[in-house]
Amino acid sequence: MINTTVLGSYPKIPAHAGASVRQAIQRFDRRAIGPRALEDVFVAATARALSIFAAAGLTRITDGQIRWNDLTDPVVRDTDNLVHGGLQRFFDNNFYYRQPTVVGRLQYQGGVLAEWTRLAVGAATRPLKVSLPGPLTLLALTDDKTYRNREHLLADLIEVLALEAASVARAGAVEIEWDEPAAVTGAPVDPGEGVAAWTALLGANPAIEQSLAFYFGPAGQWLDRLFGTGVHRVYVDLVAEPSLVDRLSREPLPFEVGLGLIDARNVRLEDRDLVSRTVSAIAERQGSGRVWLHPNAGLEFLPPDRAEAKVRWLGTLAASIDRTQPIEEEGRYPHA
Repeated sequence: MINTTVLGSYPKIPAHAGASVRQAIQRFDRRAIGPRALEDVFVAATARALSIFAAAGLTRITDGQIRWNDLTDPVVRDTDNLVHGGLQRFFDNNFYYRQPTVVGRLQYQGGVLAEWTRLAVGAATRPLKVSLPGPLTLLALTDDKTYRNREHLLADLIEVLALEAASVARAGAVEIEWDEPAAVTGAPVDPGEGVAAWTALLGANPAIEQSLAFYFGPAGQWLDRLFGTGVHRVYVDLVAEPSLVDRLSREPLPFEVGLGLIDARNVRLEDRDLVSRTVSAIAERQGSGRVWLHPNAGLEFLPPDRAEAKVRWLGTLAASIDRTQPIEEEGRYPHA
């Protein structure tokens, strides 16, 4: 059986009828509604995302990050001396985040994300995971006005993130997904620094299922280096790196693998036969229970109706693959 999941975010605007989180926040800022009305919108929009994921039959879900301003937002809220700065472009997307700004030595306080997770777990009908910025990505997105020392700041960020992971696991999350787009796009990352950071982060909570998600760029360079880190699962962007399909079809890995074949930045639905043949080829080598099909990034980049269509299509594709017998000739597997 092929597993299915999503990575992180989902549109905050409804595809059809329903309350819009963006409009509600704007009305709240104008004092047109109060805190209770805004909370009601958050609850309704989160329930809508959870319902869409469940209806598609996804194996594991997120809460769509409906309450989050951006990927780094809850970590900023939960950490003393880390504050929201100005808006910055999120990698090469027409999407912006509030830049985390370090104004003193970081001290974890917690509470916000754990409560959001508790609420989502209580409303979900599927096992729920939480996606957080990995240490390299959080470091790359942060404006440091205090440490002036990359090594020292990275070490404290790792400890803060490890404490955050433990808190959301206690709140009921079954997996922590560490998003690391900075490791595969933008400025080059020192391999030794990356492996050391992930090993330290994953090792801080060995009882918690933890994964790494690489998107917006090729992750093949990292696979061999991850063997000793303790990572449970690695999600890769096969839209950005179709050549990786060949390796995954030939070489078994010591961790589970997520196949980002659903393009989260393109409204077109993927070809059923192509995805089926690609996933079947990889599943034959890795083991079907160790393979996950998912969008190659968060779905918030798409219009809401197309995001919903992608989730439905994801569920349909997985069901279709489960009914299909594996291809016999390894050399005939197409690339994604």
